[in-house]
Amino acid sequence: MHVSMIALSDSHAASIENLPCALRNALQAVEIVVHAGDHTELSLLEDLRARVPLVIAVSGNMDSTAVKVHLPPRQIVTVNGRTLGVAHGSGAPAGIAERVRALFPENPDLIVFGHSHVPFNAVVDGTLMVNPGPAMKSYARIVVGQTLSADIVPAE
Repeated sequence: MHVSMIALSDSHAASIENLPCALRNALQAVEIVVHAGDHTELSLLEDLRARVPLVIAVSGNMDSTAVKVHLPPRQIVTVNGRTLGVAHGSGAPAGIAERVRALFPENPDLIVFGHSHVPFNAVVDGTLMVNPGPAMKSYARIVVGQTLSADIVPAE
């Protein structure tokens, strides 16, 4: 058995309706959405929670105070027997994957992050790390099963 998820980050949107059509359509077909921060407004998080059975989300540096009160800066959860870490990230794009990886001494199977607005899909220190890029331009489709796989998908 496998579980399909959509990961997004840096949406900087007030609602799902502000997201690209391709991303909105992808969200209709999954049971889990991972949002790696910079929703900007709490209303987007509420929209996601109303439409998707499970939303795993963290806050980012550009999020409103309301979002930061509702979401932690870092999460680690289990999905289909695999550990998933989620954090927004910080600092310059250079070296961000390694900085985010260092936030998770638990050595999760997968880490989803954002912040840099640069898509990333690679293994770092034994962990699959995925930055879906900014939601207005791309998102990630992740399959969690016997193996882990992730694809960056253009949202435009």
